[in-house]
Amino acid sequence: MENQSAEVTRLLREMSTRYAIPRKKAADALVALGAAAVAGLIDKLHDKNPDVQQAAADALEHIGTDAAMAAVEAWKVS
Repeated sequence: MENQSAEVTRLLREMSTRYAIPRKKAADALVALGAAAVAGLIDKLHDKNPDVQQAAADALEHIGTDAAMAAVEAWKVS
């Protein structure tokens, strides 16, 4: 569990890059981790970079938990 938490933290940091390809790879890896990544991805919905926000929303939609979908819906109307 601790390794997974460290991996989530590392991938979330990588999502904040200004470069699209590493951001996409990090988002895809977070999707593969599933529910463990949801809280961090929800935080990324408030990133200053709109591309990071969109990548987080896309990842959350792919994960598809109730919390992930509710966060994306709230983000879309904000």
